[in-house]
Amino acid sequence: MDVSGTIAYLPLTAMIAGAIAGLICGRFLTGRGLWVLIVALSVWALVLIVQLAMIQPGNEEAAFGPFVWLTGGVLPALFASIMGTMGGRALRKRTLDA
Repeated sequence: MDVSGTIAYLPLTAMIAGAIAGLICGRFLTGRGLWVLIVALSVWALVLIVQLAMIQPGNEEAAFGPFVWLTGGVLPALFASIMGTMGGRALRKRTLDA
């Protein structure tokens, strides 16, 4: 896949995967286990940010990979997993009330 395909499809697939994972976590996990997905994605984002910060001047080409994964993969997945978790918690509450 070329660069334009990666930039176009990576955020979409990451957002869909994050929403599905967040919905499943919100529906079936409770308590501290609920935050595992969000914490894991946040740690991954922090690692990518540190990688970007450590790139030396003159070596900007090395920043492309971590930047694409951060902005196109991790951040959309993190946002979608938070929203999916809230949706999953609402579904769990609805089924327990019925």
